[in-house]
Amino acid sequence: MIPVRLYRHDEEVEDRLKDFGVSRDELIDIARAVVAARADAIADDPASAEGLLAYIYGTRTMRQVFKARGWLRHREDNVESVRHPDRDLKVIYQSVDAAADWLHSPKAISGKGSGADRMISAAQGSLFSEEELGAVTKAPIQDLKTGAWFFCVSVDGDDVRAELSLPSGVARGNFDGFFERIFIIRHGEWSTLHVGRQDRDDDTAEFEPVISRK
Repeated sequence: MIPVRLYRHDEEVEDRLKDFGVSRDELIDIARAVVAARADAIADDPASAEGLLAYIYGTRTMRQVFKARGWLRHREDNVESVRHPDRDLKVIYQSVDAAADWLHSPKAISGKGSGADRMISAAQGSLFSEEELGAVTKAPIQDLKTGAWFFCVSVDGDDVRAELSLPSGVARGNFDGFFERIFIIRHGEWSTLHVGRQDRDDDTAEFEPVISRK
């Protein structure tokens, strides 16, 4: 069994994300889009509205972020994702019960279907030899640059968390362990991160339009 490799501190997170070509701030923007989308659901919507909106806008914003870095839109076995242009590396959006908790492995709220199972098995199955997977070792593994990764976001009131993680497989309709977990938004951080990026400086002057008759 290969131990989970955790990245929890700012410097190591940013350094690890270099292999994906994105920054922590860009991934935080995906979580902002998810929270904003969930807030658009109203009482008259179907009960699943919050989750559906989170999935739609999470996937959309994830694609916009990664495609701006040269990644490609990808769709396989009804699983929506982005794919690296040169490596067998994919990222899928996923709403989970609790992200970025080192004592708890995130579970997909909607569960994982056979398509995700096949994708993960195909992508992760080639990462390690049978000898490596069967051995119990405490030696750190090399940073993985392939596989089917998931950008996991959890929303529980004002507690919003996120991580970019590589599951080791699927069992009983959900994630069955992880090889790597990169913590993007940790417990207690959302209150300082939830405000979107400013489109202008605070001291920028505002002008009222002047309409004159000809």
